[in-house]
Amino acid sequence: MANVNGLALTDDEAAAVAVHANGAWRTPLPTVDESDEADLALAILRGRRSLVIRELGQPDGTITGAAAEVLAKLGAGPCAAFMLVDADGNWFPAGPTVYLYGPAPDHVDMSHVVAPAGVHYFRVTPPPRQWFALTELAEAVFEDGFTTAEDGAKQPAAVLLSVLRQPGLRIVRVAHGQASTAASREPVVFGSVAQAVDWLLT
Repeated sequence: MANVNGLALTDDEAAAVAVHANGAWRTPLPTVDESDEADLALAILRGRRSLVIRELGQPDGTITGAAAEVLAKLGAGPCAAFMLVDADGNWFPAGPTVYLYGPAPDHVDMSHVVAPAGVHYFRVTPPPRQWFALTELAEAVFEDGFTTAEDGAKQPAAVLLSVLRQPGLRIVRVAHGQASTAASREPVVFGSVAQAVDWLLT
């Protein structure tokens, strides 16, 4: 039986869980073409079978065990997220992609890390201060940028920090020496990541 404090799900299994999430699942499935209904349906069927084998689901699709605990913790969706993007603003999967669930970024019930191989790592009641660790990573990008790969591989261009607040989602883009609001007509520029995070949380 999977340990609820450290459950890993494949993309297919995650797709089968997401069916029951009532819209709370808003994270990517790296190895599933979500725009292709046939591909998504096949992933869900494979995921259901895999969950049954792992004793995390029933043949009718009911989610059980540690996967049911994860499903319950999804709540209304992530309260905060950290992801890398390329120069065009597209998700850059080769790096940390973290979603936090709970009442607030500094009061998290579950963390969710998405790996580019299509594996989702969940921790219920994760270690404290995860949000602060993510903002510190953004601070490091602000100060130093990204390390250039020796093999010339494509590098991320920026970090996106997002927080779901009333009346909606707030997003900050952090690059080397730059921090500003994202997805807004008139971006607000901040002098530091700390100022940007204060805006995210107010």
